[in-house]
Amino acid sequence: MYGLIVIGNDPSSYVAAAVASSKGIKTALIAENALESICIMGNLFFNTDTTPFVGLGEKQIVSLLLKDLNVSLESNLLNPVYQIILPENRLDFSKDKEAIIQEHAREFPDLAKEIKSYYDNAEENSEVAEKWLHEHPFIQPKKFKEYIDYINLIPYLIKSKLNNLKLKKLMSRNASFHKVIEVQQALLSFKRNNQCSFFSDFLYCAPLRGFYSFSHGKKAFIDSLINKVETADGLYLKNYEVLSVKKGKVIEVIYMDKEGNASKIEAHNLIVSTKWQNMRLVFEHKKKFSFGDFIRPSKISHYPFTIHLGVNPKCIPEKLARHVLVISDVNKDIYDDNLIILESSESQNEKIDTVSKIPLTATVFLPDNQDIWTRDNLKQTADSIIGRLEYFLTFLKENIEFFDIEESINISRKQRDVVNPKYHLRNAFITGFAAKNNKTRFRNTYLSGASLLVDAGLEGEIISGMNAVARVGVKMK
Repeated sequence: MYGLIVIGNDPSSYVAAAVASSKGIKTALIAENALESICIMGNLFFNTDTTPFVGLGEKQIVSLLLKDLNVSLESNLLNPVYQIILPENRLDFSKDKEAIIQEHAREFPDLAKEIKSYYDNAEENSEVAEKWLHEHPFIQPKKFKEYIDYINLIPYLIKSKLNNLKLKKLMSRNASFHKVIEVQQALLSFKRNNQCSFFSDFLYCAPLRGFYSFSHGKKAFIDSLINKVETADGLYLKNYEVLSVKKGKVIEVIYMDKEGNASKIEAHNLIVSTKWQNMRLVFEHKKKFSFGDFIRPSKISHYPFTIHLGVNPKCIPEKLARHVLVISDVNKDIYDDNLIILESSESQNEKIDTVSKIPLTATVFLPDNQDIWTRDNLKQTADSIIGRLEYFLTFLKENIEFFDIEESINISRKQRDVVNPKYHLRNAFITGFAAKNNKTRFRNTYLSGASLLVDAGLEGEIISGMNAVARVGVKMK
């Protein structure tokens, strides 16, 4: 008998399982697809999620988590953090605020003074938001004292709102600057439209907290969490299909291996990722109506589609950031075949011989529409991506040494329980926060996942796993 079963294959699930194990809760983690945030194609390592890794700085969320887990990871601080390429502009974002302001002043001299004022205020607002996130990991106040804290937060909320209104005014004056703000939102936030929330400054100032990379991508982070589960006498099941979930005082999960053999596992508690594609197995015998979901439903608008390339280093420009956001038309919606997110290997910064291949992913966001996700349409989308990149990577086509479109399509379809889509979610009426409860209608079943704390980006996704375990821990005391 286990104390906890975790079902999911995203960072929040691995965090939940590792944190529970560290607290002495005997845990079983079931990851159906076992992509583990990385895939290997053509002997090259590719991240399955292009979301930059943040929170590893001193006293930041992920570093504090790893410290509590007694996990040590080698990571590299990225510089530049990311680059934005427009038809007539290029901006490099670093960890230094003044350098970012100078980049904007060079590209948008008419807006220089206002942009500096925005970033000065945004940095302060970001620090307030980060403090709130540390002290109130569920974001929404739940207890009386937390509502008192929220009342004390109101002056900062007003200040943040005013700063964001100034930002919107700046965006209206220059189409290119408008796109610079929008594409950062697309990279860092999981909410489709999030430009005026309290946490928008927190996301725009993410470069100031630092972006990090690991050898072999995010797999190092995930592997460390899996190891925590297994060394604590827990169970890690990958590439198993969950057939049923029976709820009651004891949770019973039946799963099947690739050979068709079924097994059963039991636990006192269950945590399920909101990205798990078979969530219906948890709720199929219970009415799905929830007043909270009725007034503020969380809906997926777009999923990422990624092609995986092995390219000759000759076609990669010097000083290319690990993450590059490419916009084709500043007057067009970024989700209308207009935004491409490139992620290249950190090996480009090392000495490479001319026959080496650099892993390069190109990601676009496609509507959650079955007609768009047909294999033929995805092949056309892949051709379009490469064609649109030609003005930026002039010699890309002739330097592609590996490209398996069929496997890229398979991975993009399978990785939906790993990567983060774009959500539509209305802010709470009273607080204005885009945060949802991780409780369910079952007393021993809880949720984790990015959709619960979309305001806070990747750090919110990781916190959601910790929050779910906090619910379990409180109940087990």
